Amino acid sequence: MSRGRFAIGRTSALLALTALAGCGDADTLTPPGGGSATVVLVSGGDQRAIGGRPPAEPIVVRVHDASGRAAAGVTVSFTPAPGNGSADPISTASDGNGEAVTTWTLGSSALGRQTLTVSAGASSVTVGAEAIDLEAELDALFAPASAAEVEVVRADWAGRDVSAAQVSVELTEEMALGPSTATLRIVSHVVAGVRHFGAIIVPAGAEPESLPVLMYAHGGDSGVSVDDLQFVALSLGELSTRFMYVVPSFRSEPLRYGGRTWVSEGPSGHWDQDIDDALALVNVAFESTPEARPGTFSILGGSRGAGVALLAGVRDPRVDRIVAFFGPTDFFDDWIRVIAWKTALDGPWDLPGLIHLDSTLIKPLVRGGISIPEARLGLVRRSSVLFAADLPAVQLHHGTADFTVPVSQAESLIRTMEALGRASPDFEAFIYEGGGHDFLSLTGAIPRAVEFITQTLTGEGAPRR
Repeated sequence: MSRGRFAIGRTSALLALTALAGCGDADTLTPPGGGSATVVLVSGGDQRAIGGRPPAEPIVVRVHDASGRAAAGVTVSFTPAPGNGSADPISTASDGNGEAVTTWTLGSSALGRQTLTVSAGASSVTVGAEAIDLEAELDALFAPASAAEVEVVRADWAGRDVSAAQVSVELTEEMALGPSTATLRIVSHVVAGVRHFGAIIVPAGAEPESLPVLMYAHGGDSGVSVDDLQFVALSLGELSTRFMYVVPSFRSEPLRYGGRTWVSEGPSGHWDQDIDDALALVNVAFESTPEARPGTFSILGGSRGAGVALLAGVRDPRVDRIVAFFGPTDFFDDWIRVIAWKTALDGPWDLPGLIHLDSTLIKPLVRGGISIPEARLGLVRRSSVLFAADLPAVQLHHGTADFTVPVSQAESLIRTMEALGRASPDFEAFIYEGGGHDFLSLTGAIPRAVEFITQTLTGEGAPRR
């Protein structure tokens, strides 16, 4: 009688040990029966992936001997259920740690739950995964945004703190600005718990409260140089000394000047936390710069920076004018859907913001880390077109041969503004035949932008809607 109790107790202990070694990932464990090997799942269970594609993680199992120790050299077989794809390899020997690994490519036709049986001798474990229909997922993701979703995003924005906090001056230095000189301050401040760096440039000799504030919002993913502002000053010519300038870096990216670099903290936040960083820097500028004309400011932005400018104009009623060059406006556009489709299948390529979108939205959606409603809000909060009624005066520039941000982005905002009855001088849009993703390829754009932005020098802001 005592021998039977001992045998039962040992079997129960072995099953508990193997379940623990599987880290809770095992779906079904078949006891070893008369065999000496027991196989448990280590990782890779319950994943979500596109049908016909492998999940993100390989399937890893461990083989134990009758004493619960890792067993090397045991043959492990991987067998998908009928229609549930293929495994590579289908059979292998456990290594010195008792582990065996395979890549499971899910079946493309049997969408929903699929299974893979992993066997070692008489022991087996069943691994489950969910095969998704990518087109169906994208249909749901890119369905038109609802008024309720827009209001959820508005409420989120209203709760964000972009006040000037824990401000520190990192550098004060005289610099050239077009035909004149200016005082440069590199400042840091804290936004949402992370330290952000930006530049504030004030032309020499300015009187208190005399200079309208102009923000330059940069494009790309590699940060910004203070020297980039020289292009703006050159474009403005002799009028360059009649503005003060604010140049934000964005989270996780560098601000460069004179061989020195300051890197803003925190993970990247393209077209979302970017606006928090920029608005907080403007608040620092207003509070710390006597020469700043209070009340309003304008923004000039290109590419990513144009998207930031438009969204900042929606969020902050102090924004007077925006000049936006070839920036994104509508993340529900078919162009974004194609990007999401290609990225889900093949990973991101070299396109500004795409690595961020892939890591925070596309991959998590495919893998089940976020829901479709959560992902849709990520698109809403990046789509200024959904908030077009709240935009200040805007001048838009885009080329028809732009292969970085297609002209469909400008066209989406144009259609929306026209439907709202927004027209010149409140809204101006210029489409340049053959123009690319380059200021200089848009013939006549710079003089138009200068004329538009310098209207702020009269001190009469454009009417807000």
